[in-house]
Amino acid sequence: MDILAKNRFADWLYNRFVENYKKSNISEAFIYFEILSQYQLFAKDIRKLSDQRRHIKELYNTIAKALKEKRAHQLFLTGEEGTEVFNREMKAYETQLREQGFSEEYITQSVSDRKMYYYGNS
Repeated sequence: MDILAKNRFADWLYNRFVENYKKSNISEAFIYFEILSQYQLFAKDIRKLSDQRRHIKELYNTIAKALKEKRAHQLFLTGEEGTEVFNREMKAYETQLREQGFSEEYITQSVSDRKMYYYGNS
């Protein structure tokens, strides 16, 4: 089983939290956060879930830190869903720049900058 498949459930919980929090469905968002917390406790005791345990802990800590810093509304989706949204947003941004008549060199640089500064990707 590949890593993405192993982390799919944790990613799904995280993404539902992010979506609901951004839509101001705070109580529903915290339901997913609580389930992620319980999943973390469940995985803690099962030795063969060590990869998932690290991933779950990372996602949980990301949410907890964002809540503490009052920036949970800025979280991005993760996993396969996050990749799809990211690619769709970059394509739309590139299309928007083309429609505005910018040069290919400028478009390439702008898309690269946006990926790096807004998403932390190269």
